[in-house]
Amino acid sequence: MPRLHSLRGLRVVDPVEAWVQSAPLLSVDELVQVGDALAGRWSTFGPARGRDLAELVDAVERAHRRPGVVRLRAASEWLRAGVMSPRETLLRLMIERAGLPRLNVNVKRWTASGAYLGRPDLSDGRRKVAVEFEGDGHRTDRRQWRRDIERAARFVDDGWAYHRVTDDHLRGPLATAFLGRLARDLDERP
Repeated sequence: MPRLHSLRGLRVVDPVEAWVQSAPLLSVDELVQVGDALAGRWSTFGPARGRDLAELVDAVERAHRRPGVVRLRAASEWLRAGVMSPRETLLRLMIERAGLPRLNVNVKRWTASGAYLGRPDLSDGRRKVAVEFEGDGHRTDRRQWRRDIERAARFVDDGWAYHRVTDDHLRGPLATAFLGRLARDLDERP
């Protein structure tokens, strides 16, 4: 019997069980997005955040005869903790499926002298390469927009290759161009 929680007066199954039950209805990428959300910290529903990746993988193993298990297994190979949005997941999947190195997710970065630079969505600290996904709120919120500009300047001033991407960069020619620039930066930096 699955664990139950109360949500606004309703009895609901545990979020990990709901993820397993949704496997026949969702694509692999959607299952990765939900799994990343479960392992992240941004859900407003307490039981649906901060779940250990091992717990998610264990749930997949226990689901061996359930509908959608093949998709669920495929999705479990791509899960990462610390992702902050569904679009970050799609960006990360695009980068990794292009054969580029696996980047760190939401790691705080500092200069050699100890000054705080920021926490890019994806980064490689050794190569000094950062990638930020900017949803529409980054454009429409004046304060956020200004913070984004200052953060980008701090990284660039410290010698980082700093990539800013939007929804348009997740497909088509802009995706191809972005992946080429990112590959070049990752190759050229020791």
